[in-house]
Amino acid sequence: MAKKSMTWILKVTVLALAIVPGAVRAEDETLESRLNELELPSNVAPSGVTQEKLYSVQSRYSSLKKRSEVTIGYAKNFTGSSFLDMTQVEGAYRFHFNDRWNAALSGAYGFNSLTSGGKRLLAEDGILPDAPFVKSRFDALVGYNLFYGKFRLSMDKVLYFDQYVAFGPGYITTQYASSPAAVLDVGFVFWMGRNFSFRFGVKNDFFKEESLRETKTAHHALGHLSVGYAFGSGERL
Repeated sequence: MAKKSMTWILKVTVLALAIVPGAVRAEDETLESRLNELELPSNVAPSGVTQEKLYSVQSRYSSLKKRSEVTIGYAKNFTGSSFLDMTQVEGAYRFHFNDRWNAALSGAYGFNSLTSGGKRLLAEDGILPDAPFVKSRFDALVGYNLFYGKFRLSMDKVLYFDQYVAFGPGYITTQYASSPAAVLDVGFVFWMGRNFSFRFGVKNDFFKEESLRETKTAHHALGHLSVGYAFGSGERL
């Protein structure tokens, strides 16, 4: 009787040891399968993200194709005679062939006055400096927008801009003579909405400058600021 009892105890113990690991493995597999069910495909965002605002790179906000733009502005000559303070007001008409290329006609009227050095020379020595000053400028430029970008002012407000280069012929008149010029303009134009623009840059004029004593090749670098209006909605069809 004792042997039979021991035999049954051993059988039950062996059976229990065989069943328990299987149950543990089954429980692990069930837990792993449940975790796998919670995983999302690699190309699907969690549902919580869809409640946030998403921002992406976009094309030009307002198309420039076949639009006219007029600007008015102010410029200061930084490389003229040290005896003269030369500024100008200017206006321009620009036609945009597309978002990259444009052509512009512009004219400027100069305002000139003696600097402190020029005034001192006139007051102390009675000498008026022999310094040519620009009375007017005209140029016809072809422009190209090198790249287009934007500044984010807030999460919902941005300011778009173009970095541009323009070149072409010009014509400059001083108190002594007139001369053709080669013109190179480099700068930025910021777009406020679909119509308004704010442009600033440096316009370089290369021309023959005459005075009472000599004729030389001159370089005038003018820092300029202007505001403009582009006609049309600029909406893409």
